[in-house]
Amino acid sequence: MADSGSATRAGRPRSSNTTSAILDATLELWMERGYSAVSIDAIAARAGVSKPTIYRRWSGRQAVLVAAIERLVPPGEVPDLGSFRDEVIAFLRDRAAMYRTKGVRRIMAGSVAASAEDDDFQRDVQPFLDRFPAGMRIIIQRGIARGDVRPDVDIELLTAMINGSFYYRSIIEHKGLDDRAAEFVADIVTSAVAP
Repeated sequence: MADSGSATRAGRPRSSNTTSAILDATLELWMERGYSAVSIDAIAARAGVSKPTIYRRWSGRQAVLVAAIERLVPPGEVPDLGSFRDEVIAFLRDRAAMYRTKGVRRIMAGSVAASAEDDDFQRDVQPFLDRFPAGMRIIIQRGIARGDVRPDVDIELLTAMINGSFYYRSIIEHKGLDDRAAEFVADIVTSAVAP
């Protein structure tokens, strides 16, 4: 009789290729048709897998969508460049480059819209959405520690202002931020929060 430590699960092991196919199919459908058109049936058909294969990996549609978006946009690095202004510029350039990736703007806009209408999706996707302000908070906190930023600055409001300028240009106007715009935002913010 085998001991419990050597017991294995019945069935085939989960393939990373299958997982990738499911997540790729989810992203493709989301980019092509939008959030509301992505269903488990459509994902399964596009990925060439059965619905039970998907449900063995995720609890449902929302969980697959969140896993797909997390794969598409991994957590970004927030390098210490020694200057608040330089870090704000680098942060905005990084975000701008990410949004130029095919379909990312539509997925991000869809995530925000879906979050407003679907409390469960909002709860599930919020940790992902929190990545964006988290990076800017780190930059602001470093700026305060270095003396580049006044210590009495409202970190949350400043984070919202910097990110807000980017999201408005990218999602609402569909223009994004080029290098000149990133530098403009950084210059305005830097002068406003200087000690």
